[in-house]
Amino acid sequence: MGLKHLLKEARYYHLLGKGHLKRMFIKFLLSNTILSKLVNTRAYNYLYNKAVEKNTKKVYPINLQIENTNSCNAQCIMCPHTKMQRKQSIMSFENFKKICQNILPYEKIKLITITGFGEPFVDSGMIEKIKWLNEEYPKIKVDIYTNASLLTKEISNKILDLNLHKINFSINGTKNSYKKIMGLDYGKTKKNIIYFLKREKEKKQTFPLTNISLMVLKENKEEIEEVVNFWQDKVDSIMAYLPSDWAGKLNIDTAVKNPFKFKRWPCGALWKNITVDVEGNVIMCCRDYESIVKFGNVLKQNIKKIKNSKKFRDLQKKQKKHDFSTPICKTCDNCFDSSLDWWA
Repeated sequence: MGLKHLLKEARYYHLLGKGHLKRMFIKFLLSNTILSKLVNTRAYNYLYNKAVEKNTKKVYPINLQIENTNSCNAQCIMCPHTKMQRKQSIMSFENFKKICQNILPYEKIKLITITGFGEPFVDSGMIEKIKWLNEEYPKIKVDIYTNASLLTKEISNKILDLNLHKINFSINGTKNSYKKIMGLDYGKTKKNIIYFLKREKEKKQTFPLTNISLMVLKENKEEIEEVVNFWQDKVDSIMAYLPSDWAGKLNIDTAVKNPFKFKRWPCGALWKNITVDVEGNVIMCCRDYESIVKFGNVLKQNIKKIKNSKKFRDLQKKQKKHDFSTPICKTCDNCFDSSLDWWA
């Protein structure tokens, strides 16, 4: 990773908002430098445990993730969507509003991420939902994660007229591997993204920030450099990730291994995020794609009642005691983020 790329990534994380650049810098140092040898050693664990204890007492959710649909037009090999037993549906506009109204007045939410276990643009009401958020909650940022295959010129033009903070394009290969990995047309997706970026540049907009993300797999590991070289001068950021095994549900060959010793730590998702599925259930995190662990439903209750429930409080207590016996938690592979996240 060259200096030019690092500076560009630093600018991107600075524009994401307060705290993001600091977290990026810490994660980079602890996973991409010699400091990675210190992670999860005895001295590290002693200091890190103090950071966990301190931050779990003061951290509150700032990110609300809403699954506007759990239907998807892709068939990604690193995603268990084809195994999902939940009924596929699209969240109505009225339910979307009700969920926001039962959460936003009670929490200090700064960001709403419209994503989940589906492709957001399967929902033809996406634009209407974002427009409503902009009007009713103008200070709250809105992000979208999409595979971009349904991002038509018409949709792009409408999105660029909205107040969108970030849009993430999931591109997990090149023309040689994309179809095999995602089951979609690479040429069409590439054309859609190029049009969006061109129109944004013509409008001289800083936002939405644009990000290309890809999972590093055995099917694409030889193409990572090609992907980076093609997109790095076109978007604000490019990030390559280790894929998840979705709490043990998939057998994934990551092609890249964790840079430090494996250890489980309390998961920040239970303190920093609120995750709501397409039916309005408050669930543990995005790994729970079947919505197995439900704390309540924000179509019927406000978030304060749900977060004060015995079930939610007990799970936080178990995590702090390093008890990961809860379904999803007990087979989760989130050792990378949990070993770094609590520093910031």
